Amino acid sequence: MEISIGGIYFPPIMFAILLGVILAGVIAKLLNKFNLARFIWHPPLFFLALAVVCTRFVGIFIIPV
Repeated sequence: MEISIGGIYFPPIMFAILLGVILAGVIAKLLNKFNLARFIWHPPLFFLALAVVCTRFVGIFIIPV
């Protein structure tokens, strides 16, 4: 099941990854805003792991992959 935009077919996992990274960015900004990011030892590694988890949740609940 591909998603067609302007006659070009995209795999649904691409949109799940995009939404997962955006969601991880929003969560990271919230952590920074409330000063909770100071408890994170390695922020880039944490963001990568958070993006993977968010992508999986989006793939399970929003865009069936």
